[in-house]
Amino acid sequence: MTDDASDRPARFTDHRRDLIATAYRPLAHHAGVLHTRAGSIDFQRDIYEIGRVVAVVPYDPERDLLVLQRQFRLAAHLHGHDGVLVELAAGLVEDGETAEACARREMIEELGVAPTDLIHAVDFMPSTGWLAEEAHLFIGRVDAGALPDHAGAAGEAEFTEPFAVSPDVALKAVDEGRIRNGFTLLGLLWFARHRTAVRERWTSSLR
Repeated sequence: MTDDASDRPARFTDHRRDLIATAYRPLAHHAGVLHTRAGSIDFQRDIYEIGRVVAVVPYDPERDLLVLQRQFRLAAHLHGHDGVLVELAAGLVEDGETAEACARREMIEELGVAPTDLIHAVDFMPSTGWLAEEAHLFIGRVDAGALPDHAGAAGEAEFTEPFAVSPDVALKAVDEGRIRNGFTLLGLLWFARHRTAVRERWTSSLR
C-alpha cells in the first residue's frame, strides 16, 4: 500500500520526433527509450499535438442553474451515438492568449454570454495515450437569464444551443449515462464536489 497517488516524472531518453501530417492538428511520430525498474523499453507512439485547451462549467449562483449547450459532433454520430451532445463551452487556447482570456472568448462565442468571474478548477490531460493536449477547467459565473436561442462562431461552422438547467437534473443525466462528452462529465463531477463552496463564494458578496 502507498500513501502517494500522484503522477511521477519519467526517464525517457534518445527522444526523436518526425512530423507525419499537419491536418486539423499536427500528427507526429515520437520514439525513444523508456527506462523502468524492470529495464529499458524501445517506445514509439504517434501523437496528435493539440496544445492547450480550456473548458468552462458556467454557473448562475443566484438562480442555482448551470448553463450548458448542445452541439453536433460528427465522431459521435459516426460511432452510432446521438450526434448532438451536451457540452461545456470549450476551445483551443490561441497563440499569445491566456487560458482565462480563452475561457471568456469561448463562452461568448458558444453561449452568447460573458462570465463576470472565473474560478480555476483543475488542469488535466484528456487522453494521454495519443493526444498531447492539456486542458484547463474553469467555473464561470454567468447570468442564465441572458441566454440567446443559439450561438456559435459562424466561421468555424459552429452552431450551438445554450440552455439553463438545474445542477441536480444535469448530475442525474450523468448518473444515468445520458451525457457522453468527457469534458462535460469531468466538469460536472468536479462541480458536484465543490458546488456548495462555489455558490457560497459568489453569493456571499450579495449579503
